[in-house]
Amino acid sequence: MKLRAITTFVAFFLTSIAYSQVRDGIYSVPSFPGFYAAHLSKGDMRRLYLFSTEGEWYRYEGSQVNDSTEVAITNTEINEGLVISNSSIGFNALTSYCTPSNHEGCADLDLTEVTTGVDALLSTGQLKAIFKTQWGAELIAFDANGVAVLLVFEKEIGDDPYTAIGAYTGVLGEDLTITDIEAVVQSDPSDSAGIRFDLKISDLENPQAEFRNVTCANVDEETCQSFVDNFFSHVIRIF
Repeated sequence: MKLRAITTFVAFFLTSIAYSQVRDGIYSVPSFPGFYAAHLSKGDMRRLYLFSTEGEWYRYEGSQVNDSTEVAITNTEINEGLVISNSSIGFNALTSYCTPSNHEGCADLDLTEVTTGVDALLSTGQLKAIFKTQWGAELIAFDANGVAVLLVFEKEIGDDPYTAIGAYTGVLGEDLTITDIEAVVQSDPSDSAGIRFDLKISDLENPQAEFRNVTCANVDEETCQSFVDNFFSHVIRIF
């Protein structure tokens, strides 16, 4: 009886730890209509992307600290920190600081206001990785009940670099090849070349990615091969 009680306590304790952390996946953000958040973890390290269906997006990076995730915004004019904790419906986020205080992004910010994220599509499998493509996009891949979810964040060169996002689903095969990739949301749906591809994941311990079966519906074979050579021949894991 004593051994069973100890085993039950350990199982409960481990479950409590797991659920005290913000779970990986996609969340809607009701206080910002049209915005979503994508949270991904690797060990104690964390990444958070806040993005809208119109293409605006921001990246936060940080780590697990006790029962919370602490992240800081990267590659913007402001310096902002967030403390994120798990909730029964998703997560709660509180801004811990924002500088410079006179910047329009910080000036009217209420540091006591809690932003809520609501579960939309949670990661349930072992596949979780972020890659960098040859055309400069950041590509998130994770598994949600056997469905592969791909999020693509693109930046243009210029004063407004946060310009385009895409959300896709695909079939995750037993050999970790993602096929039948279909768009769910694209802030810029134009694709003059009509490019289609599969994405091969090497393994789940150190997942590398490779574009396969790249085809172009709207251009000739030579032009398509040029696209493959310049944009689809390398993809590098960054998280």
